[in-house]
Amino acid sequence: MYEASERLPTLHVVLAGKAEHLLDNRHQALAADVQGIAVAVWVNTLPRLQRGEPWYEIGVDDPDRRRERYLEPVGR
Repeated sequence: MYEASERLPTLHVVLAGKAEHLLDNRHQALAADVQGIAVAVWVNTLPRLQRGEPWYEIGVDDPDRRRERYLEPVGR
């Protein structure tokens, strides 16, 4: 378990199984869904990764914001 002050591991999401334009739509929807999330999320499509393209950061780990959003249980 991670302490509230620690950075969490980055979540890497690979989108695959559809035509690339549909994966782009999923990428946009995922970016909207994780807006304001308090962990680092990086995303890319499998075809882009196979071409050597970089990951896109759509969520940022912010321990301070995470502490505000998810309070420590009593006794910790």
